[in-house]
Amino acid sequence: MDKIKTDINIGQQIFDNVPNIVQPNWAGLILSRFDRHLEKVPIEIIELYQTIDDSEKWKNAHKQFGSIRNLTLKNKNADFEIYLQLAECVAKITYNSSGLPAPFDSNSGFYIPSLALKFSDTISDEYLSEEVKATILIFNRNKGVKKSVESAKDLIVYKKIDDILWNDWDPIGINDVAPRDEYTGYVTGIFKLKKEGADRIKIGKRLLELETNSIGMPSNLDECLIVADKILAV
Repeated sequence: MDKIKTDINIGQQIFDNVPNIVQPNWAGLILSRFDRHLEKVPIEIIELYQTIDDSEKWKNAHKQFGSIRNLTLKNKNADFEIYLQLAECVAKITYNSSGLPAPFDSNSGFYIPSLALKFSDTISDEYLSEEVKATILIFNRNKGVKKSVESAKDLIVYKKIDDILWNDWDPIGINDVAPRDEYTGYVTGIFKLKKEGADRIKIGKRLLELETNSIGMPSNLDECLIVADKILAV
């Protein structure tokens, strides 16, 4: 894994294994691994996430790159500069994916794995590094997905649901002290409901059932519905 930090050819191999249609989504997922570890996520990064979530807006990433570059130029923290450089690369490949003229350098995506791992090294969290690695290699570990656009998109959605269960649902309240896979076993069922077109009530009640029957924790339907809305918005 250390070779990824220093060998751009490995970064290229990883990036080339990500289906073109979801390269911005993959890059955005990697960048978002650090959200909980920042005192405040810059508004420029939040806007980039919003752009990534809608392919019709990918063209706006060129302007957002400029905003992030301004942050980089003003920044005086060497560790945070790695994060900003990562965000710049994410903005670049998002714009490139729009197919519009004057794309950024074609090797921008090759640096994403290296920068992500380097920035994770600056943060004292024993689980973060593993989560960053797993996200970087999500398509390497699911190679068959590359043959299907729908499967590639589904994998991104699956991962985002996993994130929501961990960051927003977290019925046990352990997402700052436990291994990242605590709720992974519930993702498949929730993903299936979303694929089947379940509404917020059905998803919310399923979350409520998991909390009370499977996990054995006090539960609140209103709170589960808020999580269900986030799942439906993916």
